[in-house]
Amino acid sequence: MWLTVMGPLRAWHDDEELDLGPAKRQALLALLLVRSGQPTSLSTIIDVLWGDAPPSSAANVVYRHAAAIRRLLESQFGTRSGAGADRSSATRLVRVSGGYRLDAFPTTLDLLRFRELREAAEETAGPGATTERLRLLSRALGLSRGPTAAGIPPHIAQHPYFVAVDSEYLAAVKDAAALATTLGEQASILDILQPAAAQHPLDEVLQAHLVQSLASTGRQAEALQAYHQVRARLDEQLGIAPGPELQSVYQEILRRDTPGALHPAAAPPKPPHQHADQRPHPVRPAQLPTDLTVFAGRTAELARLDELFPADLATETDTAPDRAHPRPTVAIGAIVGMAGVGKTTLAVHWAHRVAHRFPDGQLYLNMRGFDPGGAQVTPSEARRTFLTALGVPARDIPPGQDAQLGLYRSTAAGLRLLIVLDNVADSDHVRPLLAGAPGTLVLVTSRDRLSGLVATDGAHPLMLTELNPDEARQALVRRLGTRRTDAEPAAVDEIAAHCARLPLALAIAGAQAALFPERRLTSIASEFRGRPAALDAFTDTDPKADIRSVFSWSYRKLAPATARMFRLLALHPGPVIAASTAASLAGTTLEPTRELLSELVRAHLLTEQAPDLYVLHDLLGAYARELLRTTDPDDRRELSVQRMLAHYVHTALAAATRLAPHRTEAWPLPPLQPGTTVQTPPDHERAADWLDQQLLPVLLQVVDQAATHGLHAHVCQLGLALERHLDRLAHWEQQLALQRICLLSAETQGDPSAAAHAHRALGFAHGRLGQHDEARTHLLRALGLFTAADDPRGQAATHRCLAFRANAAGRHDQALDHYDRALPLYRRAGDTVGQGSVFNEIGWTLILKSDHRAALDHCARAIELCNSAGDLSGEAAALDSLGYAHHHLGEYDHALKHYQRALTVYRELKDRYLEADVLVHIGQAHSARGESDLAARSWERALRILDTLRHPDASLVRRQLDEVRAIASRPAPH
Repeated sequence: MWLTVMGPLRAWHDDEELDLGPAKRQALLALLLVRSGQPTSLSTIIDVLWGDAPPSSAANVVYRHAAAIRRLLESQFGTRSGAGADRSSATRLVRVSGGYRLDAFPTTLDLLRFRELREAAEETAGPGATTERLRLLSRALGLSRGPTAAGIPPHIAQHPYFVAVDSEYLAAVKDAAALATTLGEQASILDILQPAAAQHPLDEVLQAHLVQSLASTGRQAEALQAYHQVRARLDEQLGIAPGPELQSVYQEILRRDTPGALHPAAAPPKPPHQHADQRPHPVRPAQLPTDLTVFAGRTAELARLDELFPADLATETDTAPDRAHPRPTVAIGAIVGMAGVGKTTLAVHWAHRVAHRFPDGQLYLNMRGFDPGGAQVTPSEARRTFLTALGVPARDIPPGQDAQLGLYRSTAAGLRLLIVLDNVADSDHVRPLLAGAPGTLVLVTSRDRLSGLVATDGAHPLMLTELNPDEARQALVRRLGTRRTDAEPAAVDEIAAHCARLPLALAIAGAQAALFPERRLTSIASEFRGRPAALDAFTDTDPKADIRSVFSWSYRKLAPATARMFRLLALHPGPVIAASTAASLAGTTLEPTRELLSELVRAHLLTEQAPDLYVLHDLLGAYARELLRTTDPDDRRELSVQRMLAHYVHTALAAATRLAPHRTEAWPLPPLQPGTTVQTPPDHERAADWLDQQLLPVLLQVVDQAATHGLHAHVCQLGLALERHLDRLAHWEQQLALQRICLLSAETQGDPSAAAHAHRALGFAHGRLGQHDEARTHLLRALGLFTAADDPRGQAATHRCLAFRANAAGRHDQALDHYDRALPLYRRAGDTVGQGSVFNEIGWTLILKSDHRAALDHCARAIELCNSAGDLSGEAAALDSLGYAHHHLGEYDHALKHYQRALTVYRELKDRYLEADVLVHIGQAHSARGESDLAARSWERALRILDTLRHPDASLVRRQLDEVRAIASRPAPH
């Protein structure tokens, strides 16, 4: 029997097409086919077939149709040709607890054959892999005859189960188009691209592939017509202009009029020993913040959460006994209320109580929906963070929103997770992050009521208000002790009333009172009387919420220098600030700054997140800004901002130089304002730590602030300093955002050199993300600017980027041509380090061409040049390449000797990532010699480092370890 669901639902047996019955039966069969191999509950079937208004007889109708489908499938054994058929590989419908499961195979169902061919394409490696991948994908795509289950009722076809299959097909079309472009075989994919583009007229990536393929096959007029048609549709239906992908293709058509001119570079290469791991090793994240030790009250709310999400939630599915109100696959809790009411504290406290119920881990993220700087965490950024936490390598996370969402849902689909999304802006901020297996709980906090999430997604709302009088009193007792509070109960009640019984205000008031144990609480309470009204953020809530009074009481107790520090913290663009940054804001040295910050922590006006790292709550930040505007003159505020930005620029450049001592891309540093603190990290590890912990979390806000203040040179310096580090971390989307701002600043100040560097960085990052058109456009623009400026180093560096792209596409001779152009440019610039890098990269290219003997000579020349220039990092890289060449010649002793020398250098430099990289190669050499124990030992050491760095390469090493352990565990043959 052969069944098709990728297009019209059809079935054949012995070349005879079978009658599939009425529409509802066909819809049921289609649902079971797209969920082949997975149990589908009765409540899910009813929901898909009838939506919100099922008839009372729905269950009986499903039973009748299921019986008819079972008879249809069993008919294959009732014919002469089927009498001897192998029932183990036949399609069958089986009854499972609470529902049905249809078991099919790639030999009986087109969807499973499609997936089998697509998986084979993804796993293809070695010489000619690109051609073979395109061939397999083309065969897979040829199975489709239209939209999934075409012909079933539209309201059923729009269900996510069917839409997901359409998305699989669409992703495969885009993959095939990219491969065809790489190979220059666009004509072979046009018959697939055109109907797909017609079905998805607003998908810009798909339309860009179509326009590009038409132009590359000599059909420029059709390409231009297709572009103008999609531009008109985007304008009419969405009110937007074409995005950068479409515009780039269009501009390229206008510049070139010859067939085959549009050949972007392909995806970045992986070393031959690596393979993309689409099924990362599972990890169990535990990201919940620390629970508050002085948590008090909220008894009713905790009981309500326990009632809404009982202990058996994690074992329930949507086959709940109450079929009229089935439990959703993912449960959602929405804790909502005003700022300062304790939403986060309650969510984290309850999450810790129930964390053990979720065996696959807990995810937590502050979405910063009401951040005063407007720097919300986007759903895309959140998905990337969660995917990384779940073990997906950053390089395997697609840039496109639809593909990224699909990967996130696929990764979470088999996991029971507790996901806490703190401080979300609205319902749309949450929806793209809903994923997980039955039993997953998403707990959301927001100042918004999240009505849409409640109405549409079935979220259970929990509205928080102020604490009741007893709980407010308890909150103060936990902070002040019973002896003191029992002695003055009326004063405790008065303080609680002045705090409007808000947890944040009570925490601050309690902390202040605890700092003065000798003072009577009655005296403290009297100081609240007659203070100004609440912060403007509370004007639509209880007018008795006199939170300004609470804040001002704490603020007025500060010494003048500490009070000034509190106000200046409001100038920082992000939620986390380091002591050195605060010192620059205040124009003081580090030690007195630490004292001032400690005073603010003791006053509960600041939270210490880690040593020398602090967090200012957004309500306190709003209060600090009010004070800043009324207390500090504009010119002093401007000087503070300039010192802070100069601190970031100078320290970032010092860290970048520590990481790459022989870096040659540099411009004159901006002048230092008096009072600016500049840190010089003493070693490689601490340089990377400063960038990761103190700058990257606020990077885009910092460069935005610098651009807003007209400090465009600062922006360009930060882009130059961070380019290598962001690439090493695989933070390519952040790289794009940074370099776009750099490009705008460079153009604003009329600096073609800075613009050239930004174009080169943008081109390389686009290439890393597989956005080949943009990569080529930016790199060629960079090369033109560097050539016009007669900058040989810039030209050489850009040729190296173009060579990297050529190697990625398998065009190794073209890569060698770019290296041949780069080498004399470095010689003209007198750049020995650059020459050494080129020789090493030529050696690597020869390794890719399997010319390992020739690679030895070039790697040896690279070592000689780097050694003469004192470039230890470059020398270690060349030693590693030399070892790799010996390895592939079977000369493992020589390989291990060179690897060990490289390892020693990287350890001296404290370059943890490259130390891990060499350990991986050492493990491979031992594995090739049959020394499994030594291989595993090297890979374990590498994995510890990569896990500490949260680097995407960890999943690749983990897979190698799993393989060698599996081999070691096999019983010896007898």
